[in-house]
Amino acid sequence: MLHMQLLHVQRVILCSVNDIQNDGTASVNPAFAEAWERGACKPPSVAIRSLHNVINRYLTVTRPMEVESLSGGNIDIITFLARHSEREIFPQDVERRFGITRSTSSRVLALMERKGLIVRESVPRDARLKKIVLTDKSRDIAEALRANAIAMEGILLQGLSDDEIREFMHVLDVMQTNLVSTGLIGDESRYSSLALCEAESWERQSRECESQPTVRKTSQEDETGKEE
Repeated sequence: MLHMQLLHVQRVILCSVNDIQNDGTASVNPAFAEAWERGACKPPSVAIRSLHNVINRYLTVTRPMEVESLSGGNIDIITFLARHSEREIFPQDVERRFGITRSTSSRVLALMERKGLIVRESVPRDARLKKIVLTDKSRDIAEALRANAIAMEGILLQGLSDDEIREFMHVLDVMQTNLVSTGLIGDESRYSSLALCEAESWERQSRECESQPTVRKTSQEDETGKEE
């Protein structure tokens, strides 16, 4: 019976188009809403959150042994530094990227330095400035995390063609744009496009995204500064 219900929902999704109201907004197809209410399938937002949770669980159980003793904040900073190894990164860059205070940044970086994850080096033009540099230990960690993430993406996208992947990313981008364009969740420039780009376009977009501050709640800031 449930199988027949799922087939019915799939046919409805494939064959129907949302009605557009006079104000330009889209109304949810009643058949969709009914299917979600009956539990025959998940609403898109719930499905996306469910997939996000599955991805996180997978990355947790497959993460390299090298990161077992590191906090989430340490891993985030190592990844950030590895992605921008071609340019100088200073404490204020970390503060801006993760939306943390100077005191939190100072504490976290000091702990990472004691763990042998980073070193702080003077720059020739101004000895007062200290750039943050990854150690060989952290570079190995970053490469292990990168390899694990790439392997996960390969599993995640099995059975999908290149065109299907591009269309999926386009759909995610439209969904995000719909919510951001309401003006209720802050500056639109903070939310970069989710559409799949070619390598050069992605690198340019990534640099622009990283230059924007990421606003975090206090509890998240505490997590970044917490040593596990």
